[in-house]
Amino acid sequence: MGEEPAQESRQRILDAATRLMAEHGYAATSISMITRMSGLPASSTYWHFGSKEQLLGVVIESAATTWLRGLKQWKEVHGSPREKLSEMMRIGATDWSGGRPTFLRLIFMIALETKDGNGEVMETLRRVRKQVKRTFHRAFVDEYGEPDDAETAAFADRLAAFCVAIADGVFIAGEIDASDHQAELYQMLVTAFFAIGDEYRARRGRLAS
Repeated sequence: MGEEPAQESRQRILDAATRLMAEHGYAATSISMITRMSGLPASSTYWHFGSKEQLLGVVIESAATTWLRGLKQWKEVHGSPREKLSEMMRIGATDWSGGRPTFLRLIFMIALETKDGNGEVMETLRRVRKQVKRTFHRAFVDEYGEPDDAETAAFADRLAAFCVAIADGVFIAGEIDASDHQAELYQMLVTAFFAIGDEYRARRGRLAS
């Protein structure tokens, strides 16, 4: 195989596997299904990736990298912290083609399906969720100031973790029962985030006085 044709065939297999695993899950996606969709023989899949399990690792890493590159950075969004977080949640609710992010569907399906058998998948999911958690933490710092004590720093971390968990739930709910309300639910999460932050700061102020 020449270098360019080999790279093209590898990408065709990767694209087919990503789409199929996002739709059917890992276990239900067979090499023969990937062969049919990619238009390349099974031997090409094994030549490029070695095994179905190794292909899964490449699918997850490639999808995660693409998704993370597509996210806007906090500094790239303008406005108040509330406006910035609201905009980032709006962007996060859809991908750049206008639909739900294929990667999120893929990563949740496979992470649950292979929880005990593929640490690489779980580690990728943790890395992606950590990136989202940093966005919430950045919003806290910009709105309320850098945590000046261990208790506030710990609270900011818990609040960010809570919001990521809720965002997970909103996405999964949208997959189970698609509706036009998913974007609104993400905006309600933003309101809840700052309401909890405001309540915490007010309580800390009362204790300090």
